[in-house]
Amino acid sequence: MKITILGSCRFEPYEILAVPEANEFHNTEKGYQMAFEKFKIAMDESDLIICYAPDGIGEHTGRDLEYAKTTKARIVIVGVEQ
Repeated sequence: MKITILGSCRFEPYEILAVPEANEFHNTEKGYQMAFEKFKIAMDESDLIICYAPDGIGEHTGRDLEYAKTTKARIVIVGVEQ
């Protein structure tokens, strides 16, 4: 089984193989596009996508989830406050 984890860089360091990582363009459109290119490939290959969102889903993670819905993967959202 192949798994991708989505979520905010605010909660790093994650201790998993492919995780959100802040870069010099963190929280900008350019930074998002750089990260999305990495995660798009992972999502396309995944059987399961886990979204870690303990304080809600932000704009960029929301866009990732919209893309994730176009893949074959099962999507699980963990930690969203109600």
